[in-house]
Order: sequence, then structure tokens, then C-alpha cells
Amino acid sequence: MHYSEIIKTLGIEQSNIKGDPEISGVVSDNRKVMPGYAFVCLKGAVFDGHDFASEAIRAGASVIISEKPLANDIPYAVVPDTRAALPKCLSVFYGAPEKSFKYSVGITGTNGKTSTSYMLKHIFEAAGFKTGLIGTMKYLIGDREFECDKSGSFLTTPDPELLFKILATMRDEGVNVLIMEVSSHSLELEKIAGLSFTTGIFTNLTRDHLDFHKTMENYRHAKEKLFTMCEYGLFNNDDPAAADMMKAAPCECITYGINGNEADFTAKNIRFKGAHGVEYELLSKGLIFRMKLPIPGLFTVYNSLAAVSCALNLGISPDIISNALENMDNVCGRIDRIKTDTDFSVFIDFAHTPDALENVLKTIRGFAEQRIITLFGCGGDRDKTKRPIMGKIACDMSDYVIITSDNSRSESKESIISDILAGITDTNTPYKTITSRIEAIHYAIDIAEAGDVILLAGKGHEEYEIDSTGKHPFSERNVVLDYLKLKR
Repeated sequence: MHYSEIIKTLGIEQSNIKGDPEISGVVSDNRKVMPGYAFVCLKGAVFDGHDFASEAIRAGASVIISEKPLANDIPYAVVPDTRAALPKCLSVFYGAPEKSFKYSVGITGTNGKTSTSYMLKHIFEAAGFKTGLIGTMKYLIGDREFECDKSGSFLTTPDPELLFKILATMRDEGVNVLIMEVSSHSLELEKIAGLSFTTGIFTNLTRDHLDFHKTMENYRHAKEKLFTMCEYGLFNNDDPAAADMMKAAPCECITYGINGNEADFTAKNIRFKGAHGVEYELLSKGLIFRMKLPIPGLFTVYNSLAAVSCALNLGISPDIISNALENMDNVCGRIDRIKTDTDFSVFIDFAHTPDALENVLKTIRGFAEQRIITLFGCGGDRDKTKRPIMGKIACDMSDYVIITSDNSRSESKESIISDILAGITDTNTPYKTITSRIEAIHYAIDIAEAGDVILLAGKGHEEYEIDSTGKHPFSERNVVLDYLKLKR
């Protein structure tokens, strides 16, 4: 591929590039440059790619895409925004794989993205489609996990270089439905600039990522960007942010909800079956059919309603949808029960925001026979404002609380715990702080009695722990099962 093909959609403002050099790859990390590559200079919070342009040339780069003129001995092309240019370059380089799918669904929201995406995967596969899934837990092509470098952070929405490599592989392997979790970071940082989706889904907007977005308004505006890329926008009509988001959306807006009768798709006559799941009737434009799901909780109603509404709008039959969801397994790390063979229960859940923690505790309260023992922490180098809020929610809604660590990163575990404790100064709920998460889990098991439910909140599907020394293997499930073996 040549330079002239790569730059067609970039809006070049200035260039000193002579001829039409061959382009053999596109990267934004100068350490990954190889001969013939185009190097795209991105400005980050710590580093500025423009400072590494000379190194990229020495490594063999044939073209530098920048936001400003560079030295005369560097072949450069200036564009208005290199972050937006990067995915556009990669799209051209890989032959626009994002346009190869029959349907593509992008899901954004604070909570529920992963569960909704897996429900959609079950529905589309039951309808005979081969699916590709990109999200928080895994990148899947059918049931095969896409192999990629897991040494760094595993991102909900991968960086453009990896994203387009995955999309191209999906196209080449015959995927015809793409289901993708779209994070607010990826939208704000233009990681998916130029992509389009058949349907965009908005699940909800609650407090999270304010370390990055600073305000809830900024957070909402970031998520609104998804709906400039969609044919249909599907919105949770019960969420207060939905009205403003729909006003800003140029796509056709469709709603789902539980409260009232205003939404296009509505769940009525909801029946909670405790630990055995939920049932409800879905109503829409003269259509009514019964939904049964083996996953408990009100959030399951919302997540499934989003998935079902999307599938119905794209022409999937009600029978296929209802059968698919009635027979699906729990989503890993989402109110996920560990088989412990004990007279108490242990659940793992990814709840790491105030809203998610409150929802999962409400669900457990619906079937807990005795005490709820909640174990949780908060991530380091992330939104500090939610820490005391989560502490209060845990104590208000539990019978015993264990406060511990959870991906402390560069922060002191003790200082994070101190921030959490600021929210529970007047609680009557007994609690204990144990810095080591392993020791905290052991303690929860030691104090559990018949009928109790232990909730391990915050890590969910994660199989690692990040602290000041780096990223280490850590499986809550294994910690629980190994300790129970020792106690027997």
C-alpha cells in the first residue's frame, strides 16, 4: 500500500513528502516502528509522539503523520488531529474491515455493557450468525479467544492498532455480526474515529471515570459521540441522562425501559425468582412475549431488555431470542456463584462503581437467607470521589463488611482504604479492614455461617491484581477454592 492511498481521508494541511512511498504498517508507538511504517504522533498525558519522530525515522519509518511541521529532513504530513487520523489510516491499511459486517452493535454505559454484549452474542448465534465480540473480558471470534499481548492493561475498547487487526481477522474468518463494548475513554480519545454501527446502545450513566472526565457532563458528552456513528440509537429511557443524549443524537432513536409506558420496548409483570433468575413480559407495538433468564436481579431485566430490543429491531424472531436467553449461562464475573459445596454461598461480581455495588446488593438481599458479607476495595489511580460513597453503600446494605485492596496501582493500599472509611463514620454495621485481599477472602470464609452470602465485589472476571510492583496473577475463584480445600 502506498502513502497516497493512506492519506485520502485525512485532510492533509501541509506536507514535505516526496513521491509516493510504500507503507508496510501503521503504528503510534515508536518502539514498534519497522522499515516502511507510517508513524502517527499522538500527544499523551506524559509523552508526546512528536518528540520521537526522529527515532521513528531512524527505525525505518517512511512517513510521519503529525499535527505540526517537523524538521526538513523528516518526511511529514500535517493533519488537524492525529488521534482521529490513526484509526482512519488503519482502516485503509486493513481494507476497511469494519464495513464487512452485516450488523455491528456498539454498547456504551457505566454498567451493563459486558452482560448485554454476551446476551446479544447468544441471540445472534442462536439465529445462525457468526459473531465477533470485543469487550472487557475477552476479544472473541465465535468461541475462540483472539490471542493478543496481555502483558499490559486489557482495555474494554482496544487501542486502534490492535482493534483493526482484530476486525480484519474477524472479517477474514467470516464473522458477520460485530458486538463491541465502547468505553468513554475510547470515544473521547478518538480511538474508533471513522467507524459506524448499525445500532448503538446506551445502558446507563452513573459515577465513574471522573479522574479522566472530571465532570459527569463531560462523561455524558463522551458517550454521546457513539450515536453520531450509528443508524439506530437504543436508549435506556429510565436513565435521567437518556433525554439529553437523544437530543444530541442525529440517528434514529429507540427506547427501552421498565417505568411507565412511554418506551418503544417495555418490560412488564416482572417476577424475581431469587437466585434462580427473573421473568417478565416484553411489550412493543402489539408484540408481547415472555422472557425467562437464569440470571437474577433488576439489572438483568435492563441488560436483557437492551439486548432483546436491539435484536428485535434488527429482525431476529421472538422465539429465537427467548430460547437463547432462557438457556444461557451466567456471565463470568457478573453475580457469578462459585461452586463451593458449603452451607454458605460465595458470589463474584465486577461491581466497582456505587451504582453497580448497590444493584448487586439489592439482588442478593432478595435471596439471601441470612447475612450478606460484602468484601470490596477501590482501584488506585482512579476516581477517588466514589470511594466513601461505596463504603456507605456497602455498610448500609450489608450485614458485615470487609474493606480491602483492589488494583491499588501506584497508590498506597492503606490510603485507599482510608478514603473508603471516610464514608462510614456513623455506621452501625460491623466492618473490618484487611489490606491483603487474599487474607480478607480467607477471613470472610472463616466467619461465614450457614445461609450467609459472601459477595466478593470489584474484580469479577479479572485474573490479576495490579499494585505498585506491577501486574500479578490473581484469581479470586482459586483463592476461595484453595482455602476451602485447606480447611477440610
